[in-house]
Amino acid sequence: MSSSIAHRLRTLFESTPPFSMLPPEALEEILTDISIEYYQTGEILLEQGSTTHRGLYIVESGTVRLMDVENQRLIDKLGEGETFGAFGLIKGGMTIYEAKAIEPAVCALLKGDRFHALYDRYEDFANFFESDFQRYVRHIDKEMDVSGAHLLFSRRLNQFVHRGLVTCAPDTTAQQAARLMRKESVDSLIVMHEGRMQGILTDGDLRNKLVARGQSPETPVRRLMSHPVHAIPADASLFEAMMQMLHAGVNRLVVMQPGDRAHAPLAVLTDRDVAHYRGQDPVATTQRIQNAPSIKELVSIRAATSEQLLRLYRQGVQPEMLNQIMSVVYDRLAIRVLELAESELRAASPDLYVDVPWVWMSLGSGGRQEMALNSQQHNALLYANPASAEEGARAEAWLAALATRAGEGLASCGFSLSPFVAKDARWRKPLREWKLLYRGWIHESEAEALGQVGLFFDLRGIYGARELVDELKTDIIDVLNVQAMTEQRPFLPLLAAGALQHKPPLSFFKRFVLQRTGDRHTFDIRETGILPIVEAARVLALEMRQLESTNTIERLRAAANAFPEMDRALGDALEAYRHLIDFRVEHQLRSFEAGETPHNRIDPSSLRKVQQNLMRNVFSQVADFQEALSKRHAPAKGRFRN
Repeated sequence: MSSSIAHRLRTLFESTPPFSMLPPEALEEILTDISIEYYQTGEILLEQGSTTHRGLYIVESGTVRLMDVENQRLIDKLGEGETFGAFGLIKGGMTIYEAKAIEPAVCALLKGDRFHALYDRYEDFANFFESDFQRYVRHIDKEMDVSGAHLLFSRRLNQFVHRGLVTCAPDTTAQQAARLMRKESVDSLIVMHEGRMQGILTDGDLRNKLVARGQSPETPVRRLMSHPVHAIPADASLFEAMMQMLHAGVNRLVVMQPGDRAHAPLAVLTDRDVAHYRGQDPVATTQRIQNAPSIKELVSIRAATSEQLLRLYRQGVQPEMLNQIMSVVYDRLAIRVLELAESELRAASPDLYVDVPWVWMSLGSGGRQEMALNSQQHNALLYANPASAEEGARAEAWLAALATRAGEGLASCGFSLSPFVAKDARWRKPLREWKLLYRGWIHESEAEALGQVGLFFDLRGIYGARELVDELKTDIIDVLNVQAMTEQRPFLPLLAAGALQHKPPLSFFKRFVLQRTGDRHTFDIRETGILPIVEAARVLALEMRQLESTNTIERLRAAANAFPEMDRALGDALEAYRHLIDFRVEHQLRSFEAGETPHNRIDPSSLRKVQQNLMRNVFSQVADFQEALSKRHAPAKGRFRN
C-alpha cells in the first residue's frame, strides 16, 4: 500500500463511523491488515446470489451502486467512507444485492476474519452494522430516491453555490439599505460592525417596521434589523438546515464559517433556496400555511403534505424525523385554523367576543408530537379563571363558539373528531376546574372510573396563553407528590395496569395472533405494539414527575437515566418503538400511494420472511418492557382502558 493511500485511509477512518468508534490500537491493526482494490466503471465487485463473502468493503473514492438486479430495484449509491458487504458477513447465505462501480472506484477490503473479530469485541462497532442491517430489513421493498437522499443528507451547505454576502453598517439609513438591496437584487442585508454580525435586515423588516409604522426613511437599520440571527455552520447538511427552519419557524438562516458562528457569516440560505435545490419542502409548506387566507386553502395544503412526506421517506428520512416534520406541519395547520376561526368569529359576532386569556391544548399523539397520517384530533381548551359568574358565562359562550368553529376547520383538514375535543364542554374549562379534574383523576381509587384519561397527561399548549399550561402542569406535579405520600391506593399502578391491557400479537410459540379484517388476517400495529410502549413510557414519566416533554422517545431516554435497573428493557423498548413507527409510517405511506385511506392494520403475509422475524423480535421486546413495568408497579385491580 502506497504511503499516500495509507495516509488517506487513516484520515478517512479516523473521521468515519464505525472506525472512528474504535480505540487507536484497533485502528492501527486494521491499517496493517487491509488491502486496496481498484475497479473500473461497470466492473462488478459483488454478484447477487453469491455465497462467498470476502470481507467488508470501504469506499475510498468513486461511487459504487447497490442494486437488486432480480427485481430491478436500486438500493443505494455509496461514496467516500461508506461500506458494504456487512450483510453477508453477519447473516451468511446469498448476497442480496449486486455491487457495481458506476465510476472508477478505489475500495479498501477488510478481511472477514478481521471484521468478525472487531464485531465480537467492540459493541459500538457491532451496533453500527446491526442498525444498518435492521434498516435494510425494514425497507427491503421500499423504493428509494437515492439521488434525493444524497442531496438531502450528504451535501453540505458549503457545497452549494451562494452569492457573496451583501452587508451594511448599523448606522446605514433605511433608505440607503433599500437602495442597496435593489441594486444587489437581494431581499436581506447582514448588519456588520467591526467585523462582527449584529443582525439581519430583510425586506419584511422594512415593510413591517418602517413603512407600516410610518417611520422616517432616515431611521438607522440598527432599529429595524432582526436579532439575534438564526445561524447554521457551513458544514451542516441541507436536511439539518431544513429542520432548523422548521423548528425555529423562520424562512432564512445565516450560513457561518464552521466553528466560528459569531464572527464569520458566509451566506444567507432561504426557504426558496431549499425549494430550488430539492423541490418544494416542508419549510415552504409552513410558509404557505401561515399565509393561507381560508380553511379551503389549508385543506389543499394538508392533502399536499402527504405527498411531501412520501418523497422525504423515499429519500431516507427516518421515521423519528418524519414524526417531527408531521408534528410541526400539523401544529402550524392547527394554529392557522385557530387564527382564522377567531378572526372570522370576531367579524361575524363582535358582541360575543370576550378578552380572556386562553390556550389550545393538544393531547394524545398530537401532544406527544407523534401524529400519523390517520391521527384524529385530540384537543382541549384551558382559559384563565373568570372574576365573576357573569364573566364566566360570557367567556364560556365565546370559547364554545370558537372551539366548535376550530374543530370543524380541523375536521375539514382531515383530522377527524374524537371523543376528546374542545368543542365538548367537558374538555373546555377554566384553570381552577382543570386543576380539580386532574386532582380527581389522580386521587381516584377505582381503575374503572379513570376511563381514558391517559392522553390528558400528554398535554401540550400550541396556541394562546401557554403559561396557563405551565401552571396546570406544576399543579399536577404537586398533586402527584402529595398523593405519593398518602396511603391511598396509588395512582401509578392503576396507570400501569392500563398500560398492560394492550398485548403484543404473539402466542406462546411466537406465532402472530391475528384478527380477521375482510378477507385478510391482520394485527393492529398501533394497538398491539406502539400503544403499550407509549403508555408504559407515560407511567415512568409521571413517576419521574416529568411533564415538560411528553414525547415517547424523550420519555424513554429520560427513564433510562433515572432507572438504571431498567436500562436494558428501556433500550430494547426504544429500539422496538422506532421499528414499529418505521413500519407504520411505511405502511401508511404505501396505502396513501395506492389511493387507500391510511390505517394501522398490517397483514404479516405481505411481509418478507426476514421482516416477519424482525416483527416477532420487536413484539417480544414490547412484552419484555411490559414485564419490567409490571415488576416495578404491581398491577392494580380493575380494568383501565386507554
